[in-house]
Amino acid sequence: MSALIGNDGQRPLTIEEIDHLVSCDGKPDETLAYIVTLVGNRLESDVCSVYLLEPDHVSLVLAATVGLKQHCIGHLRMRLDEGLAGLVAEQLRPVAVEDADKHPRFRYFPEAGEDAYESFLGVPLIDERVLQGVLVVQTIEPRQFSAGEIQRLMDAAGQQGPVVSEARRLG
Repeated sequence: MSALIGNDGQRPLTIEEIDHLVSCDGKPDETLAYIVTLVGNRLESDVCSVYLLEPDHVSLVLAATVGLKQHCIGHLRMRLDEGLAGLVAEQLRPVAVEDADKHPRFRYFPEAGEDAYESFLGVPLIDERVLQGVLVVQTIEPRQFSAGEIQRLMDAAGQQGPVVSEARRLG
């Protein structure tokens, strides 16, 4: 059963691959880094990031990224009532924006190196009906994400919600 099928000819990310991520002896941060690499490649995005819900349930923290500055991992935080990732977490539904900096909820984080990125697609990461975080892809070129791309990211997030939850328990 596939989660994401990219236009790049790579084989799809499978449930077995995702399950393997948490069955190996890797560290949770390595698991999350591997997830963003796989998903970013499958959707041909310039950025793929995971933001985790903080224990206070008031904010998200950048936990893994490909494309943003690595020094922001564990440090870049946003409240749920700010930013597009916060909007995803608040509404528990996908948010796709072709021209992100024109959206009223856009929040610019200069320290992350977001200057070049135009488009945003974020979906909630949920495990057992509990929000774990937000999975985000961004592109340099303005891009209207198709219904198929949104669904593929939702499918991947549905499979990864338990992986993220398990990684958090191991962390």
